[in-house]
Amino acid sequence: MSTISVTVEQAGHAIMLAEWLKNIRFVKSVTIDTDKTANGNVEAIQKALDSIQSKHLFTDINDPVVYQRRLRDEWR
Repeated sequence: MSTISVTVEQAGHAIMLAEWLKNIRFVKSVTIDTDKTANGNVEAIQKALDSIQSKHLFTDINDPVVYQRRLRDEWR
């Protein structure tokens, strides 16, 4: 037997998906667990972005094309 875990954002979507899966003849059981918190990385990314002290990043770049060329030249 194999188990598949699916994460959806809205409880209503989970219920619709569960009902759909129950109608497949080889699916043995379907359970919905709404108590778990999502373990995605959206919150971690948002915390990292919020922790940046300067809100004026890259203001010293006058010409983005020249700036990117200099960055690429570093790798040669």
